[in-house]
Amino acid sequence: MNLIRIFVLGALAVSSLTAVAADPAIPKDTRQAVSMPPLQRALIREDMLHHLVAFNEVLGLLNAGKLKEAAEVAERDMGVSSMGKHAAHTQGMGPGRFMPNEMRAVGIGMHKAASEFAEVAKKGDREAAYKALESVTGACVACHAGYRLK
Repeated sequence: MNLIRIFVLGALAVSSLTAVAADPAIPKDTRQAVSMPPLQRALIREDMLHHLVAFNEVLGLLNAGKLKEAAEVAERDMGVSSMGKHAAHTQGMGPGRFMPNEMRAVGIGMHKAASEFAEVAKKGDREAAYKALESVTGACVACHAGYRLK
């Protein structure tokens, strides 16, 4: 069982136990609440939606056997080269500046995993490319299971 799966299952178990103790009808959200100024909060939400759209496009391209195109989308829209695009607009105070260190590390891990996926996909091995996507989605799951914006 990989580390991300353990983290997510643990977070869900704690959340479930807390919910039963508090009010069985309304589960308590035990994820760490992260405050950000309104602009940065809006930008990170926009980014997450953009990543989801890109991920869906990557899956479609993989299914069509277009691995090089999938690699291009992954790198451009989710990879390391997609980081820092808000620096000028926010005077260097993008969403990452307001994340706890652990959350930021998971986010950077997602970008790195997307870039690693792109490198694997460029080699043309569809099975290896699908396998490489697990690290991308694993980072998404870990972040969403552990953190929430407020």
